[in-house]
Amino acid sequence: MKLRSLSLNLFRQHVSSYIEFPDGLVGVIGTNGSGKTTIVEAIGFAIYGSRALRGRVEDVRTRTAPAKTGRGRKEQDLRVELSLEHDGVVFRIERSLNDAAIFVGGESEAVAVGSRDVSARISAIVGMSFEEFISTYCTEQKGLEFLSGKKGATEREKFIVRMMGYDRLEEVQDLIRGDRKEKRAILTGYEASLGTKEEIEQRLEAETSDLAAIRERHGEAQKTLQKSESEFAAVRDKMGKLEELRARFLRERESTQSASVRLEERGRRLKDVTSTISLAEEELAKVLKPLSASRSLDEAIAQAKRQVATERERLAAKQEEARTVELTWREGVSKVAAERDMAKTQYANLEKRVLKVGELEGGSDCPTCGQALGESFEQVRKHFQGEQRTLAAKVRDLERAYKGIQAEPESVAKIGAERIEIDQKLKQAEVKLQELQLCVQLQLKIESLRKELEIVQGEIKLAEDHKRLATERMADLRFSEEDYNREKGAFDASQRLVEVARLQRVRLEGEVNTKEALVERTRAEIQKFTERQIEVERLRRDVRLCDECDRMVTEFRKYVNSSIRPRMAELASEYLADLTDGRYTAVELAEDFTPTVVEDGEAKSVISGGEEDILNLCMRISLSHMLAERAGQHFSLLILDEVFGSLDEGRRSNVLALLEKLRNRFEQIVIITHLDDIKDGVQHLIQVDYDEVSGSAFVRSEDVFERVEAMAMNV
Repeated sequence: MKLRSLSLNLFRQHVSSYIEFPDGLVGVIGTNGSGKTTIVEAIGFAIYGSRALRGRVEDVRTRTAPAKTGRGRKEQDLRVELSLEHDGVVFRIERSLNDAAIFVGGESEAVAVGSRDVSARISAIVGMSFEEFISTYCTEQKGLEFLSGKKGATEREKFIVRMMGYDRLEEVQDLIRGDRKEKRAILTGYEASLGTKEEIEQRLEAETSDLAAIRERHGEAQKTLQKSESEFAAVRDKMGKLEELRARFLRERESTQSASVRLEERGRRLKDVTSTISLAEEELAKVLKPLSASRSLDEAIAQAKRQVATERERLAAKQEEARTVELTWREGVSKVAAERDMAKTQYANLEKRVLKVGELEGGSDCPTCGQALGESFEQVRKHFQGEQRTLAAKVRDLERAYKGIQAEPESVAKIGAERIEIDQKLKQAEVKLQELQLCVQLQLKIESLRKELEIVQGEIKLAEDHKRLATERMADLRFSEEDYNREKGAFDASQRLVEVARLQRVRLEGEVNTKEALVERTRAEIQKFTERQIEVERLRRDVRLCDECDRMVTEFRKYVNSSIRPRMAELASEYLADLTDGRYTAVELAEDFTPTVVEDGEAKSVISGGEEDILNLCMRISLSHMLAERAGQHFSLLILDEVFGSLDEGRRSNVLALLEKLRNRFEQIVIITHLDDIKDGVQHLIQVDYDEVSGSAFVRSEDVFERVEAMAMNV
């Protein structure tokens, strides 16, 4: 597997970063906290999902990113897109916190969608779990220790065996043991049920004797059944005719009973209708006598209608007369009131003029025309005073006239009394007319009841005729219920005998079939006895073969396990010698794969921190070497995150030189470090810078060879 490109959107410090990974030795360099390790974390997240994340999932999205709002929420999501090559095929993985998709080549249609399905698909493609990935090809920051987290020899051994692909031996052994268990169970069953041939032959002889006895009894039962069926056939024919006669008799009896019920019902109805007619006629006579005065009902109704019409006309005329008189009276009242009000107005105006004249002197001007009054002043004043007295008298006369005319005239009250009297007579006439109309309805009811009476009488006549005819037909049938019950008892007894005989024959027939089946089975057992013996011998050989295969796989597993440690120690020793310039040349592995440095033939229990890091790095590289060598996995990637922290300059150079040698094994080696002196030891450089102001990381790539050539040209 090789990395091709990585795109980060709102992933921790990386707001928007794009990285291309070339083949060869690639250095990712930047200051602490700039976002270098975040690149490794994003690669693990793209391949294995959220289990590769550090800390809480909700803290992964860029802290300074704005809240997701509006239509562009998808672009505001955390998103990682990784392009990698495996066995010559390019895969593109797109993953967010909630979803994921994987594409093959340049196809636009995803081959897997969803976080779980994508993780399972890419794990199958890569061929290892996240735990195996970070224990071999990817060294996390502060995770250089070999097989960190694996405690005990068994756990470490199983992990390495699984990484080497030898865990398939366990699967093979489980299949062998399962097959052996199944064959052994079948063999045990066969051996328990096999018995001897003599026992089977004796059983066949006994079953054949039982079959002959059962067949004889079955023949006797067949004869008994035939005799019973012959006797039953004669009884059945006679019973069939009797059943037909009884059915006809029951139909006629039911018809007679139905006619009787109908006669009884119609008789009650006839009685009810006759009684209802009598009561209705009495009620009609009682109501009609005081209303018609010996006249017919139609004449009484006509007379009542005329009286109602007459009273309504009188009432309308009286109402019109009352309206006319009242209107004349109210017009007179309005006229007198208007004259009175006008006189009062004139008196008030004159009174003002009199007061004004009283204020004038003899030589004053006239208040009306403006001329000097002179000697006529006194004459004018007397004129106004006389006119004032005349108007005052007129006002008093009009006031008395208004009070006199304001009271309601006697003619209006008289007309009102006459109208009330006419209205009462009209109501009495209308009540009488309603009562006469009720008499009409009662008369119609009587006529309807008389028609119903005629119908009921006709139905009674029909029911009597129907009953008489049905009774005559019953007598002609000459049917006796006692004779029928006697014949029915004989028929039931004969039928039961036939059923018992048939059941006996069926039971014996079943026993014959059972015995025949037993005889055939025993004969088949004799035929198969020899075949079963051959099968038992074959199963015994198969069980022995499974035992031998199980033993061989167990010994081979022991051999494989015993050969892993020496080969891993050999490879680790070679790498250690290169990294330490020959100071340490040997590594020993304990039963739990714990490495120990050997110096001058003696195990060195205490080494420096830098030497311990080198030892763990050698162990990781040797395990990766063996994976590529033995497991058949084509894995071309090696990622080392901050493995130079405790190494001096010389050993850092040795590590770089060793990694350069490993390029024939690993086509792509990614080194992540904060040390600038690593730049000259790598082929390709990816610089990661952090902007304190914006709080985001920036990535830029540089080819080291091109940079060196440019520097040389400048020199």
